[in-house]
Amino acid sequence: MSWRGLRDKWALFVGPVVILLAWEILSRTGVIRATFFPPPTEIIARSVIIFEPDSGLGGDIIATVLRVLVTIVLAVILGVGVGIAITASQWMDRGAHTILAFLYPIPGVLFFPFLTFLLGRTEMAIILTALVTPLIVMILYTVAGVRSIDRTLLEVADNYGSRGAKRFFGILVPGSLPSIVTGIRVSLGFTLIAVIAIEMVGAPNGLGQFLWSNWQILRVTDMYVALLIIAVIGLISSVGFDAVADRLLPWRRDVRGAQI
Repeated sequence: MSWRGLRDKWALFVGPVVILLAWEILSRTGVIRATFFPPPTEIIARSVIIFEPDSGLGGDIIATVLRVLVTIVLAVILGVGVGIAITASQWMDRGAHTILAFLYPIPGVLFFPFLTFLLGRTEMAIILTALVTPLIVMILYTVAGVRSIDRTLLEVADNYGSRGAKRFFGILVPGSLPSIVTGIRVSLGFTLIAVIAIEMVGAPNGLGQFLWSNWQILRVTDMYVALLIIAVIGLISSVGFDAVADRLLPWRRDVRGAQI
């Protein structure tokens, strides 16, 4: 990376470094209780539990990441399909808008008890509960994307007989792609939050369950290790998605650069 690149990126790291340094000093000097706020260096040193064969975090990390991947893939496939279908008629648009406005303010984790009545404490119940909020987000962004397509383009497609799958994959999906990509990025964050919250209350494994169980027995350092890993997964998913999206959709990088 060039000097100019380093200069542009340093602001991304200086904030977290300052916070961690202040935390380290306050904990080491006793200003804050090290029992509840252990120094960051101890938390990092304790991160070796990721690789412990019996009580390690490796299995929990894999379980959480798999749930996030399955949930976001389902949210994108269903959200894009439903979102485009909704725009097919004004009647469906109004009806779906009422349902989405009713469901959107409800935290997704609150659907977990109802789904356990039907499915028990199964993996299916966890995935479906985590799916609620990102699915709604994907539908809303897809609808907004379709509405942003130039009406002239749609009329030309109609005049040339573009119907069915040809219209779906040739006009609607490409035309609404900028909004869909933004929706995926937002949904990715909601998915991680939902999965962790559900794991805390009803999953047999996962980072959320590990964090919650260690909080209950006041194994504070291990709790912070899980919290640190969740933050790293969130950072990697966000930065990684931007990197992949920028490579696949070069115009997106140009638009973001113009907004800075």
